[in-house]
Amino acid sequence: MILNRIALFFAFVFGFASTQAPEFWQQYEQRLGGAIDELATIVSQFDSEAAAQHLNESQAVNRLEANPDPLAQGRGAEMQRIVNRLARLRRGAAAFNSTNVISKWIALAETFDPTIAQRAYEAYQPAVPTTPDGFISGVIGFVFGWILTHLIGLPVRHRKKIFGPRQEPEVIEV
Repeated sequence: MILNRIALFFAFVFGFASTQAPEFWQQYEQRLGGAIDELATIVSQFDSEAAAQHLNESQAVNRLEANPDPLAQGRGAEMQRIVNRLARLRRGAAAFNSTNVISKWIALAETFDPTIAQRAYEAYQPAVPTTPDGFISGVIGFVFGWILTHLIGLPVRHRKKIFGPRQEPEVIEV
């Protein structure tokens, strides 16, 4: 049946596309590590400055945000954003340490950072998958593509049950 051929085609397309995920993960993880290192340096310097004033990190941020000077308020809000982002990126990096392929997909979805993903995509180059992660990702994509194509094709396959048999128009000869 034609639908099976179409499903097979899309299963291979999804399978091939998903084999590229481990290479993208690798680029993403490298960028993630770089971002963590840079943000950790900024937060460490801020914490040192706060400690010199006998404050902890949250007290220093609160002091800046409570300051009537708009520049200091903005600096406090920005430091809080940096501290929060660093914590989120560290959670993401820890989740990527899993050897389970499904866990890596979930980790990417839960801790996705658009800036890092953009940079990873710019550095990404398609690669032939030779790792177990690449194979497993390919199988997952193949199955997903096969199922998706069949689900989309259900109305076409069952149109006779839904609409009745197709009737040809009656031709009247003159």
